[in-house]
Amino acid sequence: MEAIQPLINIIPHLLRQSKVLKFVAPDSPLTCRLLKGIPQQTNGGDCGIFIIKYAEYIHEMKISTMPNPFDTKLARHNMAIQMYKYAIEKPDVQCGQASR
Repeated sequence: MEAIQPLINIIPHLLRQSKVLKFVAPDSPLTCRLLKGIPQQTNGGDCGIFIIKYAEYIHEMKISTMPNPFDTKLARHNMAIQMYKYAIEKPDVQCGQASR
């Protein structure tokens, strides 16, 4: 917890300055909890795919279903399939407008 203490102190200031949260008092640190049993990135080279998938699971409110241990090879494979399917199925879009 000591390693993240500077972030706990500065994030409320950043949120207030960016007007994301107007009600954050500048001297109130975040409440931080360490959770056990959540997937972890275990090496120094897979942080990109890990954080993308982690954010996806959080966004879909399915973080409890994220594989643990996290399989980066499978995640990359699944993401490639998702991007390929999107490229095939997406509407033809030019300059932000659907073409006719």
